[in-house]
Amino acid sequence: MLSSRHQSVLKEIDAARCVGSWSTASALAAKLAKHGSPGHVFGSIVSSEAELEEYLAKVEWSPQEHWSDDGIMQRSSNGVRVTARYPMNISSSPKQLEALEKRLQKIGKHTLSDEEAYQLSVVTAKVYFYGSKFEQCQAAVDSLATTIPDEGAMSPVYVRQLYMAQMVMRGITAEMHGDMDTAHSMYDTALVTLKERLSSQAALVVPRGSAAGAEKSHEELVNWAEEALYRRAMASLAQDNIDRGADELAVYIRVMDNVTPATFRVFRRLRANRLHMQLERQSIGTDSSAAAQAKERVMASHRRQMALLKATYAFPRANEAHAEVLAEVDGAARDWELVRAFSRVESLRLLEVLYEAVFLTFNSPQVLRHLVHVLVRFGDYHEARLAFVTYRELVERQLERVKKALGSGSKIDSGLESVNNILRTVVVGARLFLVHLDSAHDCLSVVHFANDLIDDVEARDPDHQIIPPVPETIRAQVALWKGAAHGRLAQRSREPSNRADHHCAALQLLRQAAELNPQLYEAHYFLALELALGTRDIAAATAAAKKAAALDATRLDAWHLLVLLSTARKDYAKALQICEVAMRQSVWWPAYNESQPDANKSE
Repeated sequence: MLSSRHQSVLKEIDAARCVGSWSTASALAAKLAKHGSPGHVFGSIVSSEAELEEYLAKVEWSPQEHWSDDGIMQRSSNGVRVTARYPMNISSSPKQLEALEKRLQKIGKHTLSDEEAYQLSVVTAKVYFYGSKFEQCQAAVDSLATTIPDEGAMSPVYVRQLYMAQMVMRGITAEMHGDMDTAHSMYDTALVTLKERLSSQAALVVPRGSAAGAEKSHEELVNWAEEALYRRAMASLAQDNIDRGADELAVYIRVMDNVTPATFRVFRRLRANRLHMQLERQSIGTDSSAAAQAKERVMASHRRQMALLKATYAFPRANEAHAEVLAEVDGAARDWELVRAFSRVESLRLLEVLYEAVFLTFNSPQVLRHLVHVLVRFGDYHEARLAFVTYRELVERQLERVKKALGSGSKIDSGLESVNNILRTVVVGARLFLVHLDSAHDCLSVVHFANDLIDDVEARDPDHQIIPPVPETIRAQVALWKGAAHGRLAQRSREPSNRADHHCAALQLLRQAAELNPQLYEAHYFLALELALGTRDIAAATAAAKKAAALDATRLDAWHLLVLLSTARKDYAKALQICEVAMRQSVWWPAYNESQPDANKSE
């Protein structure tokens, strides 16, 4: 029986070990380690573990470098392969660990109670584990039961952490032998057992140094509960059990959202959240109902990812790109399209992600490109104009580097905007200026820039060995908005000669756009408009407007033009008939029909 004084010391040691206050634990253990005193063997075990943990706390390591390739999903003929890093290998400085091994072996020669024997086995296994002696580590823990030990007098609370360490080490050694089923079983058993011992309000993962009285140091190499949560999901994915792995990864992410400090394992959580978004994207595929159900989850995942990025990265230095942020921006834009999150509220949530990315990348053209597209969709045309002007200035600088690369025949830097992405954004800018800002001159300036870029690239790389050819669809849109701008200027010009020049240019360009892409709605619509206003050719305008309406019956501007053309021919019955057809095609028709009395509703 231990005295009340020794029992008090044991409680203090238990508390210090739980919070990672190893200097306190070591000092208290020294009181028990006097030879012949009650608990001296246990004190020696605690002192050895404290020395191990204090040594590990001094190991310099970079979480970003360590987990830079963690959680990368690769597809192969054998299924999905996900990278899951083992803990940091520190065997390059083995002297202190070897000294601890000898000390623990010496302690094992004493007569030990069951509780002391259990703790000695786990602490010894930890020394082997951190020394990368995984065979010895496996031998040390294989004899231990997979059930959590009863709460003894020495470590009633810390025994849970020792149990987690034992089970995780067993799981990792199983992984190293390719036995992923056993590894998953170890992680899952450990987590289920630990949850049963904890209260419903208790945190499952408690980083060392997060509690009062704990030594403040850099992030610990291994947090056993966190490792079990993460590796359980990775083991499922490695077994090709994608659904179970995705659910377990979601559990890991939710648990880690509540850790203190919030920056704990932030880089690994970045990787985990990104992997989970990839799995979500894969499960959605082309299923529209699955996309609708996953919409909120997808948007929340990107919101979390940006919060983690803000905790990881600061304002960039010179020539610093923050590729992780750029990858998130591309993923967010792609996923908003995937789940069709196009409402104003949903677009606003994407804008929040993009504006935060602007700060973390200092006006990256890649971020501004997405910003232009979303601001136009959101309807904030003034901000869209500012974003586009900035984007154009930045890409013009980048294009100087592209031209130098083309001149020397060298490869273009991967971080630069592609020519086709620039042209697609320029097309959006041209439409913004003409349709939403009513500035035909600005629209012409933008499309002239696009034409100059296409001509320059064609001249410098005619065989397309470095830069891929510009698609016909992009060429068609450049011609479209240039023609539409000339048409607008023709309508407003007071000089007959200028009006004729703009009109001829508009017809030529709009016909060119329709030939390059016969499925381009705006090309046929603006051609019909120009034929109607510029030449009063009602028949040709009607034919072009009908083509536009056939391509997209839900857009009312082509129908409206057909009504006007019918009234110009004084065919009022035809005009009314077109009005009725157009209303039924419109996306507003169901709401309008519902608002009418039953007697007036159509069959």
